[in-house]
Amino acid sequence: MYKVVLPSMTNLVIDIGNTRTKVAVFEDDNMIDFCAEELVTLPFLKDFFTKYPIDNSIISSVSFGKREISNFLEKKSNFIEFDASTYTGLKIDYETPYTLGKDRIAAAIGALEIVPDSNLLVIDIGSCITFDLVTQDSTFHGGNIAPGFYMRIKSMHDYTAKLPIVKQRIPTGFIGKNTKDAVLFGAYWGIVYEIDSFIRRMQQEYPDIKVILTGGDTPYFENSIKQCTFAVSNLVLVGLNKVISSIVNS
Repeated sequence: MYKVVLPSMTNLVIDIGNTRTKVAVFEDDNMIDFCAEELVTLPFLKDFFTKYPIDNSIISSVSFGKREISNFLEKKSNFIEFDASTYTGLKIDYETPYTLGKDRIAAAIGALEIVPDSNLLVIDIGSCITFDLVTQDSTFHGGNIAPGFYMRIKSMHDYTAKLPIVKQRIPTGFIGKNTKDAVLFGAYWGIVYEIDSFIRRMQQEYPDIKVILTGGDTPYFENSIKQCTFAVSNLVLVGLNKVISSIVNS
C-alpha cells in the first residue's frame, strides 16, 4: 500500500495576553520560529509573511481590537479568530463559557495534544495563575484563578507603606533575612506550596492525574514543583496550532 503524504502547512499563531504578545510559526506540528513582544503591530506581522510562506493564521486575545491586523491576515492567509466555539474537540463544562479566558481553552487543547487520553491539571503561571481540570474524555471542567508572581510582589508594595518592590527571581533560601528577601520569598514559596497543595487535593479525586505547567513564569517554578509531569512554556501556542490543523483538515 502507498502512504498518502499530505503537504505541509505553515501556520502563524498569535497569542495576545495581558502583558505580552507571543507569536510563533509552525510547520505542521513543529515550532520553527518564536518571539514575544509587548505590542503586536502590522509591520511586525508583515515580516513573518516575508520570511515564511504562511498558509494559515490564528489570533487568541484577551482584548484584541486592531481591525487592520485582522483584515491583513484575512487577505494573506486562511484566518481564524479564536473563541470558545472555534474548536469542537473540547467539551466545555463551564457555567459561563462566554467569560472563560481564551488562553485557558487553548492551553487545555494544547495539553490534550501533548498528553492525550489522560486526566490533566493545567497550571498556567503568568500574570495570574490558573488551575484547570481537563479529563481524559476531552472535557474542560473549569478551575481556579490566583494572583501571579509579580502581582503578589507589586500588591505588597502598592498596599503597604514601606514594603519595597523587588525583582522576580528564584530564591536562594527559604527564610528571608532582610525585607526584600522576605517579600520575594513570601511571594515565591507561597506560590510553590499553593500549587503543591492544589495538586494533592486533585489527586484525591484523580489519582492518575498528570500536571502540566505553562505560562511565562514557568522557568521560575518548574524545578520547585516536584509533582510536575511536563513543563511547556508555550502550551497556548501549541493548542492554537492544533485548532488550525483540526479546522483545515476537517
